[in-house]
Amino acid sequence: MSRDFEFTILSEHAPAEVYEALNSEEQWLARFAKAQKSDGYTLTRHEHGGLTVDITDEVGTSELPGFVKKVVKGKLLISRTDAWGPLDGDHADGTLAGGTTAIPASVTGKLALRPEGTGSVLTVTGSSTVKIPLIGGKIEALINDMIKNMVEQETQETNEWAELQDPG
Repeated sequence: MSRDFEFTILSEHAPAEVYEALNSEEQWLARFAKAQKSDGYTLTRHEHGGLTVDITDEVGTSELPGFVKKVVKGKLLISRTDAWGPLDGDHADGTLAGGTTAIPASVTGKLALRPEGTGSVLTVTGSSTVKIPLIGGKIEALINDMIKNMVEQETQETNEWAELQDPG
């Protein structure tokens, strides 16, 4: 079974400004530095426009709920791929995917950046799947909460980046 999610995040910045921040290698590198990451990622710029970011993080299990710790097998590596296509007028689309080595879990989703009033809205939709009998649904709910927190934090960083790039 899987559990769906949908998050919308508003920005006061126009879609082109948000897109520029989301596709800025410099902004991604600043994020990694802030998170004290110096490896475990690749950035791939596409000819058509857009960027793919592959991230792998080792996550400690000390902060995980007990029911999750019991099913973790070995080192907990979480992988994630964000891919954005080109900016098409005032909108852009992308995908996200993720998984882990320690439990049978995966995440797939779509990213949509659209105008909203004088700003923009980023919509993230998808689903998480954990193939563990009895507690898979509880872990899916936990994953969805973690995705929401990650999207909110990264959107805040993207908005701050766009602010810094705005000369006005």
